[in-house]
Amino acid sequence: MKRQFVIGAIGGFVGIVTAICVIATSGSADITLSGVQAALFSSLGLMGAAIANTETRFAGWMLLSSAVWITLSVPLAGTLFLLYWYTPAILLLTAAAVLSFMEPDEEEPEAAETS
Repeated sequence: MKRQFVIGAIGGFVGIVTAICVIATSGSADITLSGVQAALFSSLGLMGAAIANTETRFAGWMLLSSAVWITLSVPLAGTLFLLYWYTPAILLLTAAAVLSFMEPDEEEPEAAETS
């Protein structure tokens, strides 16, 4: 298992758990909508973590977009206080994305020429 997978999976699960807590304690429809969106984007992060072993660059883009969209879904609720709740998930997903982009590309072995 790669570090991207482990960190991304933890970030995705933390995001989903946080979103469920936000939905369960919400007092308005806007906060509930923000929680549902965060849960969906956290599941995108889980999918990115799942393919991090085979498609590293694409998984990095999925993890990074997940972190960005979770951040952007918070102001929909009208308060930035929820950003404190989602910060661990956002940081973990971003760290997994950075690790995905830092991994060197695996080059395909060239066909050996026979002389």
